[in-house]
Amino acid sequence: MTRVEFNKIISERTLILDGAMGTELQKRGFLFDVGAPEELNLRFPERIQEVQLDYLRAGSDIIIANTFGANRHKLADYGLAEKVEELNIAGVRIAREIAVPFGACVAGDMGPIGAYISPLGPISFDEAYKLFAEQAKALQKAGSDLIFIETMAEIREMKAAIIACRDNFGGPVIAQMTFTPDGNTVTGTGVLAFIAVAEACGADAIGVNCSAGPKDLLPIIKTICANTSLPVSFKPNAGLPTLVNRETVFPGTCEDFVAFSLKAQALGVNMIGGCCGTTPEFIKSLSAQLKDKPPIKRAAKNKLFLASRSKAFDAHNFGRLIIIGERINPTNRKKFQEELSAGNFASVRREAKEQVKAGALVLDLNLGLPGADETALIARAVQEVQEAVSAPLCIDSSSPGAIEAGLKACAGKPILNSVSGEIEKLKIIVPLAKRYGAALVGLAVNERGIPQNTEQRLAIAERIIRAAIAAGIPECEIIIDYLTLAVSAMPGQVNQTLEAMRQSKKRWPNVKTILGISNISFGMPSRQILNSTFLKMARDAGLDFAILNPHEDWEIFDDKAAAVLLDKDPNGAQYIAAYGGAPKKAAASAPSRTLTHQESLYADIIQGNREDIGTDINSLLLIDAIHPLEIANSILLPALNEVGIKFNNKEYFLPQVILAAEAAQIAFSKIKSRLTNSGFSAGKVILATVKGDVHDIGKNIVAAVLESHGFEVIDLGKNISAEVIVKKAIEQNVPVVGLSALMTTTMLEMEGVVKQRTAQGGKFKIMLGGAPLTEKFTREISADAYAKDAVEAAAVVKRLINNQ
Repeated sequence: MTRVEFNKIISERTLILDGAMGTELQKRGFLFDVGAPEELNLRFPERIQEVQLDYLRAGSDIIIANTFGANRHKLADYGLAEKVEELNIAGVRIAREIAVPFGACVAGDMGPIGAYISPLGPISFDEAYKLFAEQAKALQKAGSDLIFIETMAEIREMKAAIIACRDNFGGPVIAQMTFTPDGNTVTGTGVLAFIAVAEACGADAIGVNCSAGPKDLLPIIKTICANTSLPVSFKPNAGLPTLVNRETVFPGTCEDFVAFSLKAQALGVNMIGGCCGTTPEFIKSLSAQLKDKPPIKRAAKNKLFLASRSKAFDAHNFGRLIIIGERINPTNRKKFQEELSAGNFASVRREAKEQVKAGALVLDLNLGLPGADETALIARAVQEVQEAVSAPLCIDSSSPGAIEAGLKACAGKPILNSVSGEIEKLKIIVPLAKRYGAALVGLAVNERGIPQNTEQRLAIAERIIRAAIAAGIPECEIIIDYLTLAVSAMPGQVNQTLEAMRQSKKRWPNVKTILGISNISFGMPSRQILNSTFLKMARDAGLDFAILNPHEDWEIFDDKAAAVLLDKDPNGAQYIAAYGGAPKKAAASAPSRTLTHQESLYADIIQGNREDIGTDINSLLLIDAIHPLEIANSILLPALNEVGIKFNNKEYFLPQVILAAEAAQIAFSKIKSRLTNSGFSAGKVILATVKGDVHDIGKNIVAAVLESHGFEVIDLGKNISAEVIVKKAIEQNVPVVGLSALMTTTMLEMEGVVKQRTAQGGKFKIMLGGAPLTEKFTREISADAYAKDAVEAAAVVKRLINNQ
């Protein structure tokens, strides 16, 4: 199916998708003698076809192949890593055999890798891309009509999957994320940020699946429909699963599912089906109500979403000047340069936080440093900044390699700054912006250098705009820099720049404008007076984005400065006479108080400052002679407690928790030997994912957080039997064992651990965790505690140890 054909079909009728595959296979007893569900494609294809045939008879227009986990990383857990192509091709083939008589399409299914991308996990962006690309190639070879990317919780993983599909698959790609009812994924991605990234990277449709029931997901789908003109898909669960009499039960009813699906369709949803817990009966009832019903038309609107991992805003309809902070730039800043050369990014994070606090909405990252590896620097800086603040980024470099590294590292939708009008540079840079989903800044210079007049600037802008549109970048995502030239050297050029912006707004009303403001005052006294006055003039001429230092006073407008800028004060004689002495500045704010070593260490934990924490620990130990036990109890643990509070209040998300945990781990490693000699021990904890379950992302995060609190973690890994867990716990004499499961089918293995503990006379406490777990289930199997997330797990382990 081509994208044109898909768009035609989706514009004419609402499409009915199928329902759950995994829970149907489980319910029918079809998983009892295989490891990975995808193994059925080769060994027992009739089982898959039985489920799919029921969905076709129920009215499904699209059957999704049994390939959700058929990527190399996941299949490796079952010894099937070399069968990626074979399993994907078989999955599509067996669906095609029964779909053709019904006139239904077959979609390939791509789920998460099974490990987060760095810094949240061990997989690099390039590794994730290769895994998805391998599966996309197999689905292309199999003849899939389209691909569903499903159940994604991490936005960079989604980005890697979409790009891999666009590179290796010729049909439509539907991108779906899984959200909690509060409108965020578990890694903190907001709905608007998802829309921004998925649209920009080239998804043909976007939507939600899994997570919760249709009622909880309806507000999220409403936001999506209101903010995209792409087709929208809706695949909720039949509620959140629970265990009743040792069986997995989804509480949602068919009637509720259909009722809320109808509401979703009325909002503009184009494709509706079901995820976990839904059955052919759900789809039959849905089809009876919606089959071939014309979709609700949603008007396309011009917008320019810029996004971080968690937040996004529409720069096209923002209504006021957008400030881009310029301070993450080591030029003429010796200390900053020395820190970067030493791999210390503390100043990068500090500048990010301070600029956002001062009003910057976007942060410019310019890491050009003589003798340094700009590619490595900018990738690391992007990672550090986006975990410190929630502002979108502006990747600023002239190096294609550094630009690409920064775009890969970016979790949201950034600005790429910049491409000039030189033909060779347009060929290289414009495709990078399109590939990675960035808004594009075009600089109005070309092979001949700096243009001398308005028309020359506009001619270069037109070349850039045409190249960007030809590459698939919409006009409203193009930003032109008409050049800020030093008034001291080129006094007549200010008028040309301002007039070019005025004319640009008339010719291309959807194209944005941007200027680096401080260049205007180079070589002049009292620079901020000129800068601020120029900003006011540029705003009046139609400026949309201003790159500047947000800490300066931008309310100044001075007639003498205006005369210089408009070339009415030859050589700036009157201006220099007035301001050539001591610079005229706004009253400086009182210098901030120097933090004590204790306060610095506390801030290191809160901010995830891994570079400076070692120095601050040494200062406390050697200069202040603070006892290591007091450092742990009075600084480290209270700081981690504040991180937990911020997490619970949705001020922090998983990335910030991990950064804080890493910083605390460094601190504890510095004082570990002294703490042991002091009699301090947070205690030992065993962690394991129970037998039959190979999901360990959550367990690994819990391990990192527990270690940050000073616990010694013995991680047994995944798919661990009750016998092994209990034996190890008794051998190591641990007070607490933490058990993880992500599937209701493996939850019952936890009860086996409890029973083994009783049989072996173990004295340790058992803590449970994982998405399907509940307090009620914990009590039912006589486990000792339940923790809903990694932050709570640390508090629970402390309580269990202290109450022993």
